[in-house]
Amino acid sequence: MNTHKRKFVLYAQNRLHPLGSKTANGLILFRNDEIQVIVDASKAGLTAQDVLGYGGPIPIVAHISEALKYHPDTLAIGIAPIGGAINPDWIPELKIALESGLQMWAGLHQFLGDIEELNNYQHLIWDVRKAPLGLKVAQGHWRQRKSKVILTIGSDSNVGKMTTALTLQQQLKAIGLNSIFIGTGQTGMMISGRGVAVDAVISDFVNGAIEAEIDKVDGQAPLIIVEGQGAVTHMGYSGVTMGLIHGAMPDAFILAHQPTRLTDDYDHPLPAIKEVINLHELLMRPFKTARVLGINLYSKDLSEAESQLACESIYEETGLPVEDMVKAPKRIVAERVLRELFPDINI
Repeated sequence: MNTHKRKFVLYAQNRLHPLGSKTANGLILFRNDEIQVIVDASKAGLTAQDVLGYGGPIPIVAHISEALKYHPDTLAIGIAPIGGAINPDWIPELKIALESGLQMWAGLHQFLGDIEELNNYQHLIWDVRKAPLGLKVAQGHWRQRKSKVILTIGSDSNVGKMTTALTLQQQLKAIGLNSIFIGTGQTGMMISGRGVAVDAVISDFVNGAIEAEIDKVDGQAPLIIVEGQGAVTHMGYSGVTMGLIHGAMPDAFILAHQPTRLTDDYDHPLPAIKEVINLHELLMRPFKTARVLGINLYSKDLSEAESQLACESIYEETGLPVEDMVKAPKRIVAERVLRELFPDINI
């Protein structure tokens, strides 16, 4: 599904920003060599590096007609307005792209294929959040799996579970272990070209939906890494997290954690990290042993020295390898994964 090399134009009209264009930013980080051009009239003439601080010299233009000069084959909508609805002002530009034969990827709650002006182009549209047909409750297929499975989890929502999963995949590849990443949100799915947007799945079928995605690739690589969502300890998003835990039935967890965050967005105090670790392992205990093998530090608001001190403090508390896998990669989490899950592989 959508895994071959692309030539992307990222549509982020008037919204390209470190915090305002999550999907575009994720594609720039993890499919950088496939991005040809970005559309954002408010930043036209600049580059991704100028605006985001990363991404290199990817040019930004004002309109899709200019972007077509870069010969893209796929337009990815890289922004999500409040409510997930299509901005009517986008439709003329999107229609130009479709008339030019571009594939179109959209992770909005409103489906492009349902818009009357775009209805004739449904064969070119991938509405990422559209739930797949034929969903079932989980069947317990984890008992016969050939691949090992890791699920990324968080001490809260929005602490970098997708980034943790994708960075772990890169680091494992660098030390010789191939893996398959399964996205569970629109950005992760666009990066990987596979997965299911679990926030669009009826609750009874979340477990079965992720089990089915794992089944599709089981045995194709030694390891499958599943992108986590929400947090068990978050009163708003715990349901989808539980569905992923018992649908993926992972062999291990990797925890994403922001040490400076003391309360969630309900102003509810966050539990101690040791409690978070024990809770996840306990939730798996009726079925199998699955341990947290390492921690990725989301070091927002920390200096390099403060981040290192936080890593040392958390290591003393948990005994687990801790690192900022993005800003200060040491591969100690990846190496622990290799030792624990693949002891017979010598790399």
